[in-house]
Amino acid sequence: MTKLWLLLGSLGAQTVLPLTRLVWYSDGRVYWVREALVSALRGEVTVKVPGLKPPAFLLPQADYRPKAWTLRPDTVQVPGHPVPASLNELVEQSVGVSVVVVYLAGSEWEETSGLLESVTATDLFLRKATGEQVVLPRSAVRAIRRSAGPFMGIFPAWRLSAWLDTTLPLVRVSVAGWDTLAPWEATHLLQITTPTRALLHTTFELPPSPFWGDPVELFLVYQTPEAGTAYTWHLPLQKISPSSNRLPFLQAELSYSELYRVSLPDLVESLEPFQLSAAKASAERSLQLLNSQKVTLPPGSVQLLDAEGLPVARSVLPLTPPGTTGYLPLAPDPAIQLRLQETETRREKDRSTLGAFRVGVQGTLSVQNGTSREVRLRIEKPLTGRPSTDKLGFAQAVPLPDRRAGNPRYLLQWELLLRPGATESFDYAYELTLPPK
Repeated sequence: MTKLWLLLGSLGAQTVLPLTRLVWYSDGRVYWVREALVSALRGEVTVKVPGLKPPAFLLPQADYRPKAWTLRPDTVQVPGHPVPASLNELVEQSVGVSVVVVYLAGSEWEETSGLLESVTATDLFLRKATGEQVVLPRSAVRAIRRSAGPFMGIFPAWRLSAWLDTTLPLVRVSVAGWDTLAPWEATHLLQITTPTRALLHTTFELPPSPFWGDPVELFLVYQTPEAGTAYTWHLPLQKISPSSNRLPFLQAELSYSELYRVSLPDLVESLEPFQLSAAKASAERSLQLLNSQKVTLPPGSVQLLDAEGLPVARSVLPLTPPGTTGYLPLAPDPAIQLRLQETETRREKDRSTLGAFRVGVQGTLSVQNGTSREVRLRIEKPLTGRPSTDKLGFAQAVPLPDRRAGNPRYLLQWELLLRPGATESFDYAYELTLPPK
């Protein structure tokens, strides 16, 4: 019965509540609001709410209090498209178009689809995808949905009837609800214009959805993996269509620099038994993009273009708040090689913990630039234990939030300019505690 209501619901004169606000989360959750001024004769209103899912809330208003409200399935047409005056007119306009036909077969409702080849005064001639021709009596046809043509066909909706505690002739009716769809995405075009400047074009892409409206207050929300952290982009007065949408958001000239980055591992493989490893790695070329705008750059894919507009690489941009730097990884460069070794230099009993030992470790990092150009290099390496500040050279030690078997953890960072063909070595030292056996 619900299916029948969705297909055959009244196309009468009730007000269709337009979409006014849309909050779309990066995980696909969507919160929507529809509202309009409607006639409230004797405190009664009837409106249509487009969508497969019914509204969850009748939002409170200052000038009335709802006494009761009901919902039942209905249908609507997309606003702004011509609507046939009758089913017969719809049939006549659908010749040559793929359609879905609902018809009465005895006492049962049936549905079939195919290309409507022709119609006569008494019959419809439908060609199915299998090549079979179906002849349907026009008198049995009860509804038609079109997949193409000058109008969008029938959309499911809900008819909301509300009884309000008011004598006002006009009232604002606002309803809201939740839906779950595919997540939105952000895409970026980054065109290199000079050795230090680039032009960024950012676009938001919305997947096909049951929403349409013009204008709509659109809010796109990105929730980071850290609980409680969210970023919101407000796109006012957006026209939303049921098909996919591409919404230009930002065009800005930003400064950038080329940076080679390396992430090396913690060489403490195990604490019991205590075991150190070695590591080799090559540097990865990246672009360091400074966000000098007042808005946060959303995370998303990046198409990198040269000065002539030709594509040269693809990458991804992380979430980049104003005043911070986003790194666009490009490709590894095997000509820039790194070697990392660590050795145990001493071991002594820990006087504060029975059965524990304090171990000193010496590390050496070697870097070779096998390219014909000077490169700027940033190296990061986590360690387990406490670094010896007087034996770090120009490396920086940044505390990490986690611990390992009671030992603090740090991130060592080096940043340097390396001449063509040059080799550099850096020493560091740290101390850790081995737990009792």
